This record gives sequence, structure tokens and C-alpha cells, in this order.
Amino acid sequence: MIKPEILVRSCELPDCPNRRGLLRALLEPQSGYMLEGRWYCSPECFEHAATTAIQKLIASMGRPPAKPHRVPLGLLMLSQGLVDDEQLKKALRAQKDSGGGRVGEWLRHIGAVSEEQVTQILGLQYSAAVFPLERSKRYLECADMVPFRLLEAAEMIPVHHLPASRHLYVAFGDRINHSALFALEKMLMCRTEPCLVVKSLMQRALEELRKRPHDMGILAAGVTDPQEMAGTILDHAETHAAADVRISGFDGYIWVRVLFPPSHTDLLFQTRKTPPIVS
Repeated sequence: MIKPEILVRSCELPDCPNRRGLLRALLEPQSGYMLEGRWYCSPECFEHAATTAIQKLIASMGRPPAKPHRVPLGLLMLSQGLVDDEQLKKALRAQKDSGGGRVGEWLRHIGAVSEEQVTQILGLQYSAAVFPLERSKRYLECADMVPFRLLEAAEMIPVHHLPASRHLYVAFGDRINHSALFALEKMLMCRTEPCLVVKSLMQRALEELRKRPHDMGILAAGVTDPQEMAGTILDHAETHAAADVRISGFDGYIWVRVLFPPSHTDLLFQTRKTPPIVS
């Protein structure tokens, strides 16, 4: 029986060309590369796996988002008595005539509701709490958990972090970006809880963060081919003797975190410009 401490790893690549017999593997030193907790025996296997992961991620970004099953904002405001039927019709006409815009913004434009009221109703629409950003500066403590470029892209801010339970509260201004939340959970190994904040306060907070020293992430400009991305990731993994590498992304960004505890480095690749979802 082989003792547990000398069990060898098997490369996670199904068609790995370097598969070895058990005796040879026991006699040779184990080295390799980790990608999302999976072990690959060679640079070629790692690069192949990273390329496949990026291709799948880009394909998922290209799919249209699932249509949300939410009560329309205008009807919620009508049911809450914040607007009357004529005000809602006027806002909808303005939205149609202009060719776009959010109903809440048009209701604000005609003076029917305040920005705070729009945010409160958005909270009902998304079944999410409204975070008092004007009374809390904790976002300054946890904003660097995510490259600032990604915070700008999704118009979001981590506002409260509970390390003991690994909970991260993430605030949005007018739409909850579930793709971004999924990416944060994967990259930070935490559970995210979305919340909403008044949009003008979100913009003010992002501007404050923009003026402070922050981690932007290393943007690999011009690198758009998945195999080329994988090669760049491999270079950084080898340079830092990475313990693991994680890959996720949203809104046209591929986000890579190269982990070499107790530190890490973030790589960002842009795939395409993604228009905001208007509801």
C-alpha cells in the first residue's frame, strides 16, 4: 500500500501527452502548475487548460443575459403611491420619444420622484437592501480587493467585508450585475451580498477612489487571442512561482489572479466593449 504522503498527482488535462507510469512518477520529482485548484504537469498542459477556460468564458460573455422576471419599476412606483397614472404615462412617452433611458430617470426628470425614492424602489425590485453609503466609509477599506478598472466597468463598490464569515457586501447604483458578483465569489473565495446605493453617491465614491492610490490591475493591452492570453498568464505564473491561478471575468474583461501567498497580482484582458443593460 502506498503511503498517503507519497501519493503522486495526476495531470488534470485529459489528453496530457506526458502521462507516466506509477513507478516512474514516484521516482521523479513532482513539479507543475496549479489552475483553479487543479494540477497540470507541464507549461504546455497549463497553457492548454488556461486557453480552454478563457474560450469558455468569452463564449459565455457573448450570450444574451437571461430576461429578468421583475415587476417593472414604474408599476412598483405606481403601486407604492409614489407616482400617479398620468406621471407614469408621461415618463414612458418621454422614454419612447428619446429612444431610451430608464423609467426612473425620466420620472426624476419630470419631477415626480427623488433620486432616493428611485433607489428605494429599485431595492424592492431587486429584493436588495439599500446601503447608507453617505454614513459609511468602509468602502475605502475593502475597495482594493478588486482592481479599480473592474469597479468602474460594473459601477460597483465593495462596501463591507466580514472576513470571519467570508461575506462581502457589494453596492450597485442602478442595476445589480450578477456576472460581476459571480466573478467576485470565484476570485475572492467569498459569498457576495448585493445591495443598492443612491447613484450620485456611487459616482462620488468612485471619484474619491479614483483620486487615491489603488490597484488598477495589469492591463495587457492588445492581447485578445485566448492562446496569447494563456501564454501571458503562464509567464506571470512562472515569474511569481504561483501557488494557484484563477480566471473569471465580466463586461468584456478577463480577470486573472495569480496567487503567490501572502500576495497576488491581477491581470486584465479586454475582449470587447459590452453595452450596459437597460431595464
